[in-house]
Amino acid sequence: MQKKIILGVAVLLGVVAIAYGISTINSTKPSVGQEIPVVATSTPNYTIELLDDFDIREIMPNLDRGLTFTESVPEVARVPMQKNYDAAVARLKTDPMRADDWFNLGIYYHAANDFKGAEEVWLFLIKVIPNSAVPLDNLGKMYKFDLKDFPKSEGYFKKSIALNPDSTTPYFELFELYRYLYKTNTTAAVDIVTQAAGKFPQNPDPHMVLGSYYRDIKNYAGARAEFTKALDIARELKNVQLIDAIGDEIANLPQ
Repeated sequence: MQKKIILGVAVLLGVVAIAYGISTINSTKPSVGQEIPVVATSTPNYTIELLDDFDIREIMPNLDRGLTFTESVPEVARVPMQKNYDAAVARLKTDPMRADDWFNLGIYYHAANDFKGAEEVWLFLIKVIPNSAVPLDNLGKMYKFDLKDFPKSEGYFKKSIALNPDSTTPYFELFELYRYLYKTNTTAAVDIVTQAAGKFPQNPDPHMVLGSYYRDIKNYAGARAEFTKALDIARELKNVQLIDAIGDEIANLPQ
């Protein structure tokens, strides 16, 4: 019988994530081999709670795997990362229900370029914390930037949208995927951000991304229309800094 597993805290989304990032004004093509910063949690001991009598040790990743660095990881980063990794593993061996340490373990594997280790942890987290989109987003980004498996990347981001429809992150990740890496000769990039604009009518970011896209392909009428929509939203939000930035974008468009 399949066991049901839930997270025993109210909110976990956003505890940890790979901070690949996307500019809300100037979307830039991701560089191959770029150094990716990470964000780790400072929140202690989120707890995994299992429904039914089930031993998490039966499905969790091997904690004796170790942390192996590739040559591209700077020496100066290895000592603190190894220290943090060892501490997380020690805590998990005592208490494997610590969700925060599992999330950070995936981050450490990824930072060491051990993508198989990161994948194992994030797939495990999908099983034990099915209401969190964070591992889905992390897998989507890893397959997109590191492993170059674009269909898998697309699949995980779409699962993230289905699980957490209130997040804009997977929409923008898919836009970048479609624009630069996959399905580039289709309307997929514009379609996904247009979908986001409809889903988040009070968020100027989708219109900013579309405006930047149209500007870059020299569709200045389209760019002006999208930047103007973003400007209207920024004015409603009374975001002076954003109003000025969008105004500059519009002013710099060729007539």
